[in-house]
Amino acid sequence: MALPSSSLGFVDTPPPPPPPLTLASLARRCENKIQNPSFEYGVDPWLAMVSGSWATRGVYTSGGGGHQGSNFYYGHSNSTVDSTLTISQSSISIPNGGQVECAAWVASRRPGNIGSTRVEIFLDGQTCGIGYLGTTGWTRIAGKVSVSGDGAVHTLAVVAISDEASEEGWQFWLDDLSVGVGC
Repeated sequence: MALPSSSLGFVDTPPPPPPPLTLASLARRCENKIQNPSFEYGVDPWLAMVSGSWATRGVYTSGGGGHQGSNFYYGHSNSTVDSTLTISQSSISIPNGGQVECAAWVASRRPGNIGSTRVEIFLDGQTCGIGYLGTTGWTRIAGKVSVSGDGAVHTLAVVAISDEASEEGWQFWLDDLSVGVGC
């Protein structure tokens, strides 16, 4: 496993480039409450948690590699059985009582096209969006949820799950996350 080469959480070994963009990246502009949504400043303030075996994971830089910009989060699981990658950010300031749109751009590579990658986005445990990917180019997963709770501080989590894969495992890219207010 490659070790971070700087305090930003970048790693030395570049992953393969993600599959090409397949959908137009048109989106309405709204106020994004996420900090460092495109990993352009490394991994902070994101928290990554995994289960199963992972050959490598972290923030990578590639001239044409991210959905937009050069940085993205990448993980390569070398597991042929269950494995999960969760990326989360807490302390997101959103006023309670309204609706927000949660979104993320994701891509997946599954050698042999065995199994699928299930990606689910949560805001405070509520499902914002869900998608199933095989080997895909960048795909936007999004949805709207109502914001409630005791305070105005919330948590976003993106969970990528594979229940089976080929001997080569599976790969996952994540970029351009948002929690949009006023969409």
